[in-house]
Parts: sequence; structure tokens; C-alpha cells
Amino acid sequence: MNRAYFIHDVRGERRVAEVDLPLCVGGERYGDVVLPEVPVDAVLGYIALADGHAYIQPADAEATLFHNHELLTDSRWLKSGDQVQAGEALLDWMVKGDQVFITARLRPATVDLSPPTGPPPVAPRSGGTPVITTASQPRHGHRLRYAVAATFTLLVLVAAFVLLATPLAVTITPEPATQSLSGFPPPLRVGRRLMVLPGEYTLRATLPGYQPLEEQIRVAGRDFQTFDFRLHELPGRVRIVLEPEVPFRLFAGDTAVLLAADGFAELDAGATRLRVETERYLPESREVQIVGRGQDQTVAFTLRPAWAGVHISSTPAGAAVQVDGVAVGSTPLDTDILAGMHSILLTLASHKPVTLSQQIEAGAVLRLENIDLPPADGSLSLDSEPSGVSVSVDGVFQGTTPLQLALSANEAHTLRLIKPGYQSSEKRVTLASDEQQELRLTLPPEYGTVFITARPADATLAVDGSPSGAATQRLRLTTRTHRLEFSKPGYVSQTVSVTPRAGASQNVDVTLKTTAQARVDATPATLKTAAGQILKLVRPGAAFEMGASRREAGRRANENQRLVQLTRPYYLGISEVTNGEFRRFDPGHDSGTGEGAGLNDDAQPVVSVSWEQAARYCNWLSGQDGLPPAYAETGNKLVPVVPATTGYRLPTEVEWVYAARVYGRNTPARYPWEGDYPPKAVAGNFADARLADTLANVVPGYDDGYRGTAPVGSFPANPAGFHDLGGNVAEWTNDYYTVYPGEAGQVVKDPTGPATGDHHVVRDSSWRQGSISELRLSYRDYSRGPRNDLGFRIARNAR
Repeated sequence: MNRAYFIHDVRGERRVAEVDLPLCVGGERYGDVVLPEVPVDAVLGYIALADGHAYIQPADAEATLFHNHELLTDSRWLKSGDQVQAGEALLDWMVKGDQVFITARLRPATVDLSPPTGPPPVAPRSGGTPVITTASQPRHGHRLRYAVAATFTLLVLVAAFVLLATPLAVTITPEPATQSLSGFPPPLRVGRRLMVLPGEYTLRATLPGYQPLEEQIRVAGRDFQTFDFRLHELPGRVRIVLEPEVPFRLFAGDTAVLLAADGFAELDAGATRLRVETERYLPESREVQIVGRGQDQTVAFTLRPAWAGVHISSTPAGAAVQVDGVAVGSTPLDTDILAGMHSILLTLASHKPVTLSQQIEAGAVLRLENIDLPPADGSLSLDSEPSGVSVSVDGVFQGTTPLQLALSANEAHTLRLIKPGYQSSEKRVTLASDEQQELRLTLPPEYGTVFITARPADATLAVDGSPSGAATQRLRLTTRTHRLEFSKPGYVSQTVSVTPRAGASQNVDVTLKTTAQARVDATPATLKTAAGQILKLVRPGAAFEMGASRREAGRRANENQRLVQLTRPYYLGISEVTNGEFRRFDPGHDSGTGEGAGLNDDAQPVVSVSWEQAARYCNWLSGQDGLPPAYAETGNKLVPVVPATTGYRLPTEVEWVYAARVYGRNTPARYPWEGDYPPKAVAGNFADARLADTLANVVPGYDDGYRGTAPVGSFPANPAGFHDLGGNVAEWTNDYYTVYPGEAGQVVKDPTGPATGDHHVVRDSSWRQGSISELRLSYRDYSRGPRNDLGFRIARNAR
């Protein structure tokens, strides 16, 4: 029985339920039932339930409570009409059916009463027999003492529990149907709170439609503690019904859902989209509100076919049909095919197979009628004399003989055979279905005339690798491409391709090159070193005169004329070697200054280097490019290697003069510019007006823009393509210095100067020189040591 409890106290009237018991009786701070004129924080006792019956229990041994005017030392059952007293406060307990009324009030004020005078009358006993009071039997006395002792022990234990217990409150949402907190010692409910000793307790709660709750609570300390828990709904049980009934897969959203053995799926409550997928039906989905809380519900789907009915017929009938490689019958055929793109293959003996790529729409009816199966091709084995003949069928190239051809049956086909040097041939062929035939055709040769003229006249000829006698002759050749090879000892062979034309003649003129000339022609025009310098090829030419005429203004005594000729090509640097390029070999080199001008920038020509330093740089550069050195150590000095290698070196005096005065010109030049001395325009870096304060010989009225050396290539190149072959810095050459006597009429080939000497030839004028004698290209100088106006450029043999 669940009773309703109505409390009327100083707080007013309110209602509580049995689940709110036990109720604390005391002051306003802790009391659920507040007694008047009781200290605010007093706790006097507790009203609780046991087996559906209410009882009252004092809070501790110091709490003074009277139940029906008897001092409470332990718990007492409460019945309707009972009264509990604490000081001047009274608590009335009244039960009316399922309602209990608890009223807290003050005891009525006492009235001053006076008893009558004299002794009270003696009332006679019934029957006239006086009442005799006797002592209790000893056995009853022992039992009383045991009860008192047990009651006292219980009160001590209760008092200790109350003193050591921790108050706590447990909230479960939603409110459960059943709830218990188990542990030792058992919790004591006081109002809406529980009193427990520190330790572990097990909370259990149940509510229909929710997962049972079982949680461990650990109580520590004596401060008030609260615990909040939530009951979780059971999932709903959903049964899927399909029309028609077929196996299916179920999805909630994009998540696959497993079905239990009873066919139900467990799904969380709420709106969700359910989708079913089957093998031969279209997917179906719908939005479903899942009830949850373990309730069963049914969701029904009506499935739509995922296939189309397809009718297939062919001409002729009886063709085997495959859908995506699976045989499904023969035409005429009615079958079901799933929606999507499919490959449908029809095959029939003696006919070509037909493949259809067909898009199938679900639920539609598709008719593929009278599909034509062409007869199978005939097979033609074609060969020819000669072989390798190009074959076209009906104007379409098919390959070269021998050839296997597939020709459509019962049709006339035109075969055309073509090969250069032979007459073309045509033939018409008709084959039956599956017919196999062999055919061999012969193409007669076709000729043309070729007239050949060769130089030298005694050269020989080979045609297509076969010797054919003297090169100059008349040939009758088939009208295909032939290889004509011309040769002669000491000459480079030459091959010419010629294709004669029927009914017409052709002329072929061939001139063979000597081996030497071919080597020259094959030599690259320029080279690039590992340091990035560009060298240009200088090809030899006719003999020329070195030196100067005795009548030439500014001529010096060491410039005797002699006739020289170069016979071997060589490479010469288009610019002088710069400080930056030289410092890759000698990082510490310093070109210094001159006449107040700096000479050490990376782009300026390197100066203040000896002949041996220049030669060692050439050997280092040869090593960078994997070339053999041009100089070898002999004693304590470097000498040119004999015979000369292809390594980098200094140019010979003749090579320098040839490149500066002759190469690329119609007549030998006198000055680095066109015309007479002094130059009319800026043509190079010479001693000019900027040096008139320190040098005596300067070019009159000339200003090239530089006080010292200029960056290499600052002025236009000469006709041969070389910069600064006149001006900027004087240049070391490979030759030892000597004065040559006049050798009129005698040609000296490839001279390299004396074998020994103390000085080396220096050619070219420099930034410090400006006289008519020094600026001539025939000016010769010499030195044995470095100067601040003396540098070099590199050369090498072409072979």
C-alpha cells in the first residue's frame, strides 16, 4: 500500500510520498518535520518505514523524545492517535485510510490546579479482596535485564552509526520504478538523503523500457555527497516485411544493420532512414520513427523489379546468346536482364559474331529484333614474287606479302599489289563464307636510266653493295631506291640514294673529298672549356708574309719579312683569359694596379703572370677537360710536348699573327682598325688621353673610356671573330724569341720558333702603349718575366 503523508508544521502544509521517507524530525536546518521552539540545527529523531509500517527512532542517546509519554530509548511503531513529545513541542500521528497526517504543534499551556484537602478515599477492591503486591519472580527479572542490555547496545551502535555516517543524495533520471542501494552496513534513509558509512555500495534501479542500472558508488569522507545517474532507453525492435518475401540487407542510413535470429533488428529511438537492398530488386528506403524502449514495430516495403524483360531475335535464327559472358539461350529468346549496361553476344556457326552494348532500364520491356548475323569471312593466303609487296584491299592497306587476309564472304574484292622497281598488279577475288584460298602473284620488274659523273674520274662504284666498275657510267636500274657507293683510296667514300623513274633518265654528279679535307670539314667551329671559355676554329689557308716592309712607318728591326704557311687547323680563344678564370686555377692570384687603375676585377684580363704560370694554367685546364697536357716538366721548366698534343696551350707566334692580320680578311691588316694611324673611332683599349698625365706615348685625341685594362670583349671583334687582338693587354706566345733574317721566296710551314731561349715572344699592343710603332699588328716584343700589361689567351690543335 502506498500512503500519502501530509505534514503540517511551522513551514506550512505539504505532501510527501513513501519514497521520501525516512523523515528527519528536528529544527529548521535539517528537519523534514520541523518542531516549534526546537534549536534550528537540532536532529531529534527519524520517522521511517519497515515492511510498510511506520516507526519513530531517536537520533542519538542525547535526544529526549517521549512516545505516548514514555521516554524513547529505541525505535517504536507508530499507530493512529500516537503522540510524540519533545520539550513543549508535540507531534501528532493520525492515519485515515491511505492518508497519514503529521501535525507539529506546541503543547497547550498548563492550568494552575489545586487538589482537595485531606487524603484521598480508599477505594475498595472488587469483591472486597485487597490487592496484594508481590515481587516479580526471579526468572522474569533476568529477562528484563537482558532486554535492557540489548536495547542499550543497539542504541550505542545507532549513535555510533549516526556520528560516523556520511549524508548523500542519489538522483536517477527518469525516476525508476525500483531502486536500491546495497552495502554494509545498510544505508539509513533520512528524509530525501541517505546516511551511509564510507565504503563501496551498489546502486540498482529498473524502469520498464530502459536498460537496468547497476553502478558502484564509492563514499569517502563525511561531507555531503551527490550522485546523478541516467537510465538509458532500450532500443526499439523493428521487423521488416517485404513484398515479395526475398532475402535482403538492411541499412540505417549508411550503416548495415544485423537481424537477430527472430528476424527483428534493434534500432535506437528516433527518426532514421531505413533502406533494404536485394539481389534482383531496386533498393527501397523510407523515413521511419523508431519508438524504442524495447517496443516492437513492423515496417513494410513493396519491392520493385530491378530487371527488364528482353526479347532477342536474329536473322538467321538459332544464334546462341550470352549476356556478360553467361549463356542465356538461343534466338528467338525472352529473358530477364538486370538494369545497367550489359554486353550481349550472338554467335552462330558460319556467321560473324555480333556484340551489342545495351543499357537496360528497370521495369521496361526491350525488344532487340532481327539482329543481322553476317556470313563469316573467307580466308585468302596471298604470296608474291618478289616478296615484301605492299597489299591493299578495296583501297585499304593491309600489309606486305606473304599475308593472310580475311575477306567478307560473297563480295568481290579488289587486290592491288605495289613494290618499288616493279610493275603494280590488280586482281579481283570473291570468297564464300568460311572458304579458304591460296593465291600467288608475280610482279614484273620496271627499269629507269641513270647517268653518273664522278670526280676524281677513276673512282669506283658499288650498287646496293655489289661492285659495278668505274664510277662514271650509264646504269639501267629497277625503279626502286638504290644505294650507290663511290670510293677511292685517300678519299672519303660517299653514298648516294637514287630512285630511277620508268621512261625517264636521271643525272648523278659526285665529288669525293680527300681524307684531310673531310677531317677539316668535320671539325666543330667552336669549343667550350670546362671554365666556360669559347675557342674558335681557325682553318689554314694560303702562304702569307709575316713582318713589315722597310718602308712601313714605325717598323722595327726585328720585323724582317718572311713567307709562312699554316697547314693544320687550330682553335684560338676569342678573348684573353680573365682574372676570374685564372683564379679557379690559382685562387690567390692578384693582378694588382697600374697607373692608379685597378687591374684585379674578375672580368678584366689576368696580368702579372709569367710564361710558366700561363703554361701551367693551360695544363690544369687540359686536365679539367680530360685532355693530354701540352707541356712537360724538363728540369725546372716547362717545355712543349713533341709531337704536339690536343691539350690547351699558348698560340704560336704565326698562329697569333694569322688570326690577327690575315684570317677572315681579303688583304693583311696593318692596324687593329681600318685606315691609318691614329684611329678615327674607338677600336680598342690603348694608351689614351686618360693616361696623358703619366705616359709619354698616347694616341692623340683618343679616349677609349678606360685608364687601365677593360673587361675582355668590351670592344668589337675583328673580322675573324676575336676580341682584343690589338690593345687591352699584350699576350704571351708559345715561341722563344729570336730575330729572323729575311727569307724572301722561301715558304716556311707551321713554324714554332727556336727550340731554346731566354725570352718568349710577346705580341699585341697593350693599354700602356699608344705609339704608331706599338699599335701595328706586326709589332714584336719579348719578355722573360711578368708585367702589369702582359696576359695571354689559350689555343689548342684541332687534331
